[in-house]
Amino acid sequence: MNKIYVYIIALMIVLPLSAEIVYKKVNPDGSVEFTDREIKNSKEIKVRKPVTYKPLRLPPLSRPRTKKSAAGYSISITQPIADATFTNKTDVQVAITLVPALSPAYKIRYQLDGQLIENKSTSTIFRNVNRGTHNLSVSVIDSNGSVVGETASSTFHMKRFFKKPSQPKPKKP
Repeated sequence: MNKIYVYIIALMIVLPLSAEIVYKKVNPDGSVEFTDREIKNSKEIKVRKPVTYKPLRLPPLSRPRTKKSAAGYSISITQPIADATFTNKTDVQVAITLVPALSPAYKIRYQLDGQLIENKSTSTIFRNVNRGTHNLSVSVIDSNGSVVGETASSTFHMKRFFKKPSQPKPKKP
């Protein structure tokens, strides 16, 4: 409880230091008038300056979603589209285009936030994806597990809204 008093006292000391002077007058009809100049029958009040923040301008990040590898593979993520937002869903289907066709000795590795799925298909589904922002990348790997082609990382977002179940109304006796 003593900490609350310390905070209140600190606020009472700090707030007036960063205040602007404004004058307040209550008219006979009950309306209130505020002004920055002193007028007859007005009282001085102090108003804090608003806290402002000016963010730094950062250069835009742009990465190609298609990357041509040394082995000649061109891979692009067609689904989900870059920066897509899924609402109230749990599964995400990933689809890619791959040129040329996949060699029989190679596999496709889908990576979503560290979770890996390897198969020979140009699409897969990640199940029970948590809400939030996720990074997806796709690569072609050879039989030794070495990457022979890959995409740049792609981002998508999962939004889920929680509705609190309604409480049954208590019965009246």
